[in-house]
Amino acid sequence: MAGAGAAEAGQATTEEPVVETTGAAGSPEDASGRDRVAFNVLSSWGGYLVIVVTGFVLPRLTDRYLGQTALGVWDFAWSTVSYFGLARIGVKSSINRYIAKYRSTADAEGLRRVASSVAAVNLVAAGLILGIAGLTAWAVPSLLRTDVGASVGEARWVVALLGANLAVQVAFDLYPGVIAGCHRWDLHNYIMAFFHVASVAAMSATLVLGGRLPHLALVILLTQVGTELTRMVVAHRVCPQLQVRLRHATWGQARKMLTFGAKSSLGAIASLLLFQGNNLLVARLLGPAALAVFARPLALLRVVETFANKFGFVLTPTASSLQHQGRHAEVRELFLDGARMGGGLVVPPILGLIILGEQVLLVWMGPRYSQGLVVSILAMGALVRLAQQSIISVLVGLNMHGRPALAGLGVAILGLGIGVANALYLGWGLVGFALALSVPQYLGAAYTALFACRRLEIPLRIYLRETLGVPLLAALPFALVLLLARVYLAPGSPALALAVGTAVGIVALAPPYWRYVIPTHFRDQLRRIASRKRLRSRSVIPA
Repeated sequence: MAGAGAAEAGQATTEEPVVETTGAAGSPEDASGRDRVAFNVLSSWGGYLVIVVTGFVLPRLTDRYLGQTALGVWDFAWSTVSYFGLARIGVKSSINRYIAKYRSTADAEGLRRVASSVAAVNLVAAGLILGIAGLTAWAVPSLLRTDVGASVGEARWVVALLGANLAVQVAFDLYPGVIAGCHRWDLHNYIMAFFHVASVAAMSATLVLGGRLPHLALVILLTQVGTELTRMVVAHRVCPQLQVRLRHATWGQARKMLTFGAKSSLGAIASLLLFQGNNLLVARLLGPAALAVFARPLALLRVVETFANKFGFVLTPTASSLQHQGRHAEVRELFLDGARMGGGLVVPPILGLIILGEQVLLVWMGPRYSQGLVVSILAMGALVRLAQQSIISVLVGLNMHGRPALAGLGVAILGLGIGVANALYLGWGLVGFALALSVPQYLGAAYTALFACRRLEIPLRIYLRETLGVPLLAALPFALVLLLARVYLAPGSPALALAVGTAVGIVALAPPYWRYVIPTHFRDQLRRIASRKRLRSRSVIPA
């Protein structure tokens, strides 16, 4: 709390408005952030695109310099540390919602109370994570197969350092939430992209110079510290009314946010049980090398999921602001626009992984990682779930996400049970674990669709048409191009099939997507952004 004192000096009093009344051009600013959705989404995608490009480098370098088993140990450590995040109790998901809520109603006192209460909860959670990380590092030998040799010692250090990295992130969780709640996703993503590139560059240099896995984990920890300190400074700049003081924190506010966050934490628990639980089963029963193979298709799907989330996360504070301003018709419009855009964003890359996933793995990691059937099963299983990411974000903004999260927990337990059955009785190897991940996702997606349509009074057929029907029809030319590339080019050159299929497919995809998938409101914002950029480019041309 005291650490925010310097940033607090000279800031506004409680009576001052939280939101500006005019934009840069003097026009009224929509405190809901709806007029910034397109810009925020584009900046989110742009920032993450940098992360995607650099993210393909490190696994290949790790495999090259340290070997497949070491890469599997690295994946094992991340899967283990993922469970520590449950100590957050879902509070992170509530920050941008409540910040946006109090900004939209010009309640500076409420904003300060939320920020201070969250900061206090997060410090306790960070301390708990440090303790769990230490205990887990000590217990690593009982979690890994005994045939990994000296890698056990390295795994202990990696788990401890990555646990410390997560503790730092949790301790500063308030500040990215403040930036997002102020609808400044551009700044949030610029910071994330810059430090991620710096981290990957430093880790790549470490590998080339002979570093081991603990050195990579130390680099991640140090860059995380830099990331969070930068976010803290930026949060105070974009939200001058922000004050983090122990005297502003209240147990009532903390309890309210913990209650809200507990529903989100159910979703996190479900994801951990389904994905990381099966990953740990693979590591334990088939070994770290098998996990390295299994984790690569999942990494490709995480890229698609994160792009969908980058769009969806922008909708959470906007939905919250619209709800608390009583603009309920716009909430339903936002929901349907988000459904169509979310589905449209996911369908092409998922089709690409189903059709050319094996070629992607061959080009990226080499023949030892080629698992075409596994990546196709995983992609088909993820299609419906990922298409719903945006509408789940809207439900979070409306505080209606509890029951879908509970249903997700139930199907995750089912998926983990299928994984255990595969490990002990079925013996289907990586294909069996892929099915264990894929089957439950359809059940959870079905419940979420029914629940959301009932609560928002939207016919199910309209929702299905917007989320999957229109995007799938619009993507048919794209899929046809990929199939032709798979049949005629992939046998001779997987890289050529990927390059030609992707380039020609995007050209075939663009017209129907612009016409039928991108909502009118979103297209209008894109035109305004393009128009402003043209005006700026003309203004800098000398007479």
